[in-house]
Amino acid sequence: MGTREIFRENLKFYRKKAGFTQEELSEKIGYGYTYITEIESRHKFPKPETIDLIAETLKIEPSNLFEQEHKENNIPVLNKSELIADLSDEIYKKLCQDLHTRITEEVSRAIV
Repeated sequence: MGTREIFRENLKFYRKKAGFTQEELSEKIGYGYTYITEIESRHKFPKPETIDLIAETLKIEPSNLFEQEHKENNIPVLNKSELIADLSDEIYKKLCQDLHTRITEEVSRAIV
């Protein structure tokens, strides 16, 4: 994993741990409401002074955003909508896999 990817993963981890949505953190640091979304989705990468501002807002050291492993083994805090979205994605994938398996089995039985 490259430095930028580590940064993005850590940003997401510490943002959720602090209880901020992407929009809330963007606005808290004085940027447009999509700024953190653009960073986390690989469209932008912040300048050093912005990294300092993000870290200050999250109440962490800037170096925490670049560490391979978190010093803290806490599970990130998810708000309800993020949790529902994550669970919905997992359930959808599982249902698609199950449906594909059943269709494949039925087609195989029909052919034989």
